[in-house]
Amino acid sequence: MSIEWRQSVLALQSMQRAPARYLPLVGVLIGVVGGAVYWLAAQLWPSSVAVVLSLFAISLLSGNMNEYSVAKLSLLWTDLFVLLVKYNVLMALTAANLGFPVPANVALGFIMVCGQAASRALLVSVLSSRVSTNETRASANDDGRSTPQLPPRVSSQDVGVSLVLGFAPAALLGIPGLMGVAAAIVMRLGLAAYLKRDSAPSRTLLNTIQQLTEACFYLGALATWKYI
Repeated sequence: MSIEWRQSVLALQSMQRAPARYLPLVGVLIGVVGGAVYWLAAQLWPSSVAVVLSLFAISLLSGNMNEYSVAKLSLLWTDLFVLLVKYNVLMALTAANLGFPVPANVALGFIMVCGQAASRALLVSVLSSRVSTNETRASANDDGRSTPQLPPRVSSQDVGVSLVLGFAPAALLGIPGLMGVAAAIVMRLGLAAYLKRDSAPSRTLLNTIQQLTEACFYLGALATWKYI
């Protein structure tokens, strides 16, 4: 990986520490990059190869590859399973008709934008119910080590802004987009019971939540497209 590419990745990852209400916009940007990688790769290789390269680029930008320890092994396997699901669903969505004219190989990129934005909007809703900023800052343990800094709790206003920003792209897809959002919300609600047992979820767990809701968005959209 070139120095310029690594610098670009680090810059984009640092954007994810922006105010929580703008997290869906980071998702839009990541979705745009993923869609662009898919479009470029589809000019040279089959859709299956293009989707893999696109998911790899998204993983790099999302920082999914930097926290793999033994303690996080179960979440790693979950992420790998979700990645496999997303690969197969996105492959099926390469044939989706958006209902409005777009250039070849652009439709899937727009669907990625919708999934990334919606899942991160729901992630903000998770952060809104977590512990406060003071409780999530790094603190020293008895042995001198520090616990990782976690995202702060966000306000209800932040949640409202992020949901509008995150769900707006999906609304352009029509019924499939709305059904995708509904499926992602169902997953978010299903995770609520588990999250109650974890007052301060790690960044790895938050990443898994984002991955699960994104996958459910694609599954809901794909299931609807079969009937319209």
